[in-house]
Amino acid sequence: MVDFYDDPVQMEPLVIDGSRPVYNSLIGLAHELSEASACLDATLVPSTARSLSALVENMNCYYSNLIEGHKTLPIDIEAALQQATERADQKDLQSLAFAHIEADRWARQQRLTEDTLRPFLLDVHRVFCQHLPEDLLRLSDDSIMTPGEFRPTNKEVQVGRHLAPKAETLGRFLERYTKVYGQRLEWAKKDGISKLDGIVAAFAAHHRLAWIHPFLDGNGRVARITLDAMLRECGVNGSCLWSMSRGFAKTSEDYKAKLANADQPRMGDLDGRGNLSEKRLAEFIEYSLRTAVDQAKYMGSMFALENFQARVEGYFNRVRFDLKPESAYLFLHAFRLGEFERGEASRITGLSERVARDVLGRLLAEGLLLSDTPKGRVRVGFPVHALGSLLPNLYPAGDVDITPEQLRRLIGVAKQKIVKPSQRT
Repeated sequence: MVDFYDDPVQMEPLVIDGSRPVYNSLIGLAHELSEASACLDATLVPSTARSLSALVENMNCYYSNLIEGHKTLPIDIEAALQQATERADQKDLQSLAFAHIEADRWARQQRLTEDTLRPFLLDVHRVFCQHLPEDLLRLSDDSIMTPGEFRPTNKEVQVGRHLAPKAETLGRFLERYTKVYGQRLEWAKKDGISKLDGIVAAFAAHHRLAWIHPFLDGNGRVARITLDAMLRECGVNGSCLWSMSRGFAKTSEDYKAKLANADQPRMGDLDGRGNLSEKRLAEFIEYSLRTAVDQAKYMGSMFALENFQARVEGYFNRVRFDLKPESAYLFLHAFRLGEFERGEASRITGLSERVARDVLGRLLAEGLLLSDTPKGRVRVGFPVHALGSLLPNLYPAGDVDITPEQLRRLIGVAKQKIVKPSQRT
């Protein structure tokens, strides 16, 4: 057993070969994931999917940070995005939230190939870190991490019991990583078994990137953002409607244990032909695929129309006594059809034009409806303060509870954006 890995062959196997007994069961799970994700995509009209995708950005941030030991509450994430609070004790957490979401948004616009995979890793790290204050870039030796740079040659890393590859050999490990997984991503475009093989390989790549540990800090977040991007490249969760990070965080002990187990060396003649354990890698991939299937199906169940409509009506009729019950008509109309013109509010609700306009304005102020311009068409929104009723269990119950003062502050910022469109970014 070496102290530090210094040859890419020590990272093998990088994929589960098609001849191995476990391969077919992993391909079956990849097929189940592909179908579950496609069914969710087909459930929602594009404008509603766009709003849900924005909510999933926040979920990715919340749960990815939670895995790293930072609890950025959903209300803090929403406040950071709206720049609604300047409390000093929340500054770092809000910066962390904003940085993660910016990196996630940037990654969604990229395409991954063998040639772009390595620059992608650097750029995700750069976009994430450049939004952080200096204190969050400071390392244990009091040095400052440089955004978008791999570990310098004089910086070796140990994560738990795992000694990451020697820094001076990172280039060779990453070359092997991008060649193998970049090819799998390109083959995935052929669809069929190649697509399913690419999905399986994406989860193997997630472990191997964590194993390489290319950055001094931020590796976990970069690895999860990269996994999401790889799955999209394989045609899974292209609309970003479910969160892999949520699944990992809700089973965080298993996630961390199976990541660590896959670091183990080969365990005998029946454990593949590489230096590392094929069996443990397959176990991590199986766990990850089952977790992904669970998340895709969970979000699909959340938006089954009959169940979702019942929760919406319950929210507007039994929870929000301060809102007219006809608010549910506008919300559900936007959810089902995607968008509608503001002038249709009276027809949809059966209220007079003046009252309907007031109801519409209140929903817009609270983020229950959204619009890109002050007079433009409106679509459905999923604000934090309504999630406990509309989408229960998306976050832990106590983490979406907000005070009346917090709600007033968020509504106040939303109203400013409605009346001052020139300030939108």
